[in-house]
Amino acid sequence: MSEEKHKKVRVMEVDIDLISSLPDDVLTSIISLLPGMEIVRTSVLSKRWETVWKYSSHLNFDQRQMLRSRIEVYIQNFEPSDRLDIAMRRKIAPEEVELYDPIAQAAFLIESIMNNHIGPLKSCKILHMSESCASGDVVRWMRMLLKKEVIKVSLERESCDYQEEIISETLMDAALTLDLPFEVFSNFEVLKLKSYHFKTTANSNPQQALKTFTLNTVRIMSNNFQDILSCCLCLENLTLENCIFFGNEVNIDWSRFSSKWTKAFDNKGYD
Repeated sequence: MSEEKHKKVRVMEVDIDLISSLPDDVLTSIISLLPGMEIVRTSVLSKRWETVWKYSSHLNFDQRQMLRSRIEVYIQNFEPSDRLDIAMRRKIAPEEVELYDPIAQAAFLIESIMNNHIGPLKSCKILHMSESCASGDVVRWMRMLLKKEVIKVSLERESCDYQEEIISETLMDAALTLDLPFEVFSNFEVLKLKSYHFKTTANSNPQQALKTFTLNTVRIMSNNFQDILSCCLCLENLTLENCIFFGNEVNIDWSRFSSKWTKAFDNKGYD
């Protein structure tokens, strides 16, 4: 074989797209490992890739990274109290376009990706900024995940170093507090919450799917926690790390739950 033919063979071998030749279910499993924005960007690779991401089983979001450069400029130009005030105003008047700063735009991207995902979506992990607590975006995402019947959900509020700069208790409370719909404690099978003050309003719900419940660096009213446990009779794994309970002492009746128990505690105020 001539040298020229050797070159042609090598070129043909390089041009073969082995990844695109994989079955759709394998492709979706692979791209499910990518961050939220990166997974959507795969749609520009070719005609075939346009909708592959919409069937991924997992979505992983880091709000700050989605519009990092713009968010950094915004943070440099606005004080934390001003950013939280804008976020709270947007919760009241979501139609006001001028309130859509880069953090809000990143939140909108998360919502848009969720809306356009076809599924089935099995799990979702979100690391978000405090402003998205104040604006109500986090609760809205949770409701969307409920509708999509997601099995595993992990939410974490990004740690902030500006708490001492905020004098207003109202603003600080808005930055830290998550007012969760009670359905999340009976509809998800796995739920992980980190770095929140959270509350919920108990209601009757016959569904009891939650099997793994993890709270890390969480502050919660004792009666809220008791209400949550009262509906989670399928619970098998309960982990509490650096948690603080306010109000009455927490008393857990272990006999009411599943016999398959794994417990991990790193706080006081329970029996």
